[in-house]
Amino acid sequence: MKNKGERGAVTLFVVVICVFITIMLVTFTMRLENQKQIQNKEIEQITKSYQENEQDMEEMYSRIVNE
Repeated sequence: MKNKGERGAVTLFVVVICVFITIMLVTFTMRLENQKQIQNKEIEQITKSYQENEQDMEEMYSRIVNE
C-alpha cells in the first residue's frame, strides 16, 4: 500500500515540474518575440530617418547645382 501512495506523490512531482518547465519555455519564447518586435520597429525608424535625410541631401545638391 505504501508503494501506491509514493507513486502518486512522484507523479504529482513530475507533473508539477513539467508544468513549470512549460511555463518557463512559453515565457522565454514570448520575451524573445517581444524583443524581436521592438528591434524591428527600431530598424524601421532608423531606415525611415535615413531615407528622409537622403531626400533632403538630394534636394540641397539640386539647389546648389542649379544656382
